[in-house]
Amino acid sequence: MKILVKILLIILWIAIAGGVVVMMSFANTTHQEKKCRGINCSIDFRGAQPLMSSADLVSEINKKFGKAQTKSIGEIDLAGISSFIRNNPYLENTDVLLTVEGDILLKADQCIPLIRYFTPDGRQHYIDLKGRIMPVNPAYPYKALIATGEIASPLKNGKNIFSVPDTNHLLRNQLRSLYDLHHLAKIITDDSTLNALIEQVYIAPSGKIQLATKAGSHLVIFGDTTDAAEKFENLKCFYKNGLVKTGWNKYDKINLEYKNQIVCTK
Repeated sequence: MKILVKILLIILWIAIAGGVVVMMSFANTTHQEKKCRGINCSIDFRGAQPLMSSADLVSEINKKFGKAQTKSIGEIDLAGISSFIRNNPYLENTDVLLTVEGDILLKADQCIPLIRYFTPDGRQHYIDLKGRIMPVNPAYPYKALIATGEIASPLKNGKNIFSVPDTNHLLRNQLRSLYDLHHLAKIITDDSTLNALIEQVYIAPSGKIQLATKAGSHLVIFGDTTDAAEKFENLKCFYKNGLVKTGWNKYDKINLEYKNQIVCTK
């Protein structure tokens, strides 16, 4: 009798498990056939000017994958959409979710441009805080420090200058100007005085760096990035204790190349 009860219990549990599987399969099929309600996109601009809008991103997705509202949930290429927004050069920390109700939820953080540079052939790019190369979108002007001159830009948009391994000497050498620009821009933008003062960075054919400021008509000869933070402190001190008294247009050039010296020429 006990054996018969055990057999019946086993059969009952098998039946229940089978029923659950069938119900789950039916529910999944029903969900897959359900119409997608659309895309809800949220971009965190982190208090900065936008480089694109949520509507822009949704429009790009609809253009590449078809309008979501015309598809069933099973027809939505969620992996493709996820890869697509992950490769967007303006965005990071991207996430794509599909709700039970049939909504596609997109979340992302906007990258923050650190400096805008112009190559000798006229191309324009941003470098963001983390070293990512980003295109300039004319529809979304962004106020950033400007750099011009002999600037090589061998990486594609979306690539990071700091992802290049140390063993790739050729490419790292080509990126030297971008490493220098990122280093200088970080110091400048982190300092309220320098950020208000420095207007443009120029890299001469010799590789030496020059700065144009909003204070007077003089040119600041910076040299290379060796002791960059110290050079900037010397420049601020000179402005505060020197040019304020003598006048902003007294000198044509202010040279910071020499250790613990500022050489001014007319």
